[in-house]
Amino acid sequence: MPERVTQADPANQNLDAADQAWLRRRFAGAPLLFGAAGIVTAPLLIGLLLGPLGLRAGVDLWRAGARRGIVAAGIAVSFMAIVASVIAALIWGSVLATVLLGRDAMRETERWRTREVEQRALTVISADGAALGAQLVPTGPWERTVVLFVAGGGDFTAAAIAHTASAARAHPTCRLIVADPTIPSDELRAFVRRIGVTVDVLGEGAAFPAPLDAVAAFPTLVVIGRDGRIESALVGDRTEAELERVFSGVAAPSAPPESPK
Repeated sequence: MPERVTQADPANQNLDAADQAWLRRRFAGAPLLFGAAGIVTAPLLIGLLLGPLGLRAGVDLWRAGARRGIVAAGIAVSFMAIVASVIAALIWGSVLATVLLGRDAMRETERWRTREVEQRALTVISADGAALGAQLVPTGPWERTVVLFVAGGGDFTAAAIAHTASAARAHPTCRLIVADPTIPSDELRAFVRRIGVTVDVLGEGAAFPAPLDAVAAFPTLVVIGRDGRIESALVGDRTEAELERVFSGVAAPSAPPESPK
């Protein structure tokens, strides 16, 4: 049997007999039910509706004299439903902002295609730990410089490096450089070697030429041709077919961009 409200507030003596009878018959567990339902549906933000309903019902019951444990529990659970729904709303907002910013970074990076890269000497740490002066624009035997930008360690970063390095082995004229602007070069080299990859690295403090100094999403793959132009700029992990296209030069622009009139 559901728990019923007993009239204990002297102020209720002024109510109509029908209202007093309704108060006695009113179900005291309603706030608890609203609160529990609000917590369950908090990820869908429905708790912002059910939580206040349960809280209001609980407060009304408490003021009407139903000062019982089930009413207090209903008030507390309804308040928790409101808090959980607000937290869920903040999380959803954060996820949405991250997605929108990520898509904006992808579009901006893909616009780098055909842009020229400044010829600037950088200190690259080779696979054996030697510091070498090198340029990102390929010279000598190299046809293309492939720069893979990553951030921090972790399984996802390791998989991206291993995947790209595996595709690069089929193209000996492509020089692969792993760059991480968030950690020192020595740490990056050690991380790369732990996953079984031997490539040159660029770590924290490297003065990347524009537009590579504005990388905002990771991983980002940039392919630079001998003419100093960016042939491809891709954000995120890519398939074997896509990597084959950019490493072989199939995705390279056929002619320099026309000057605006």
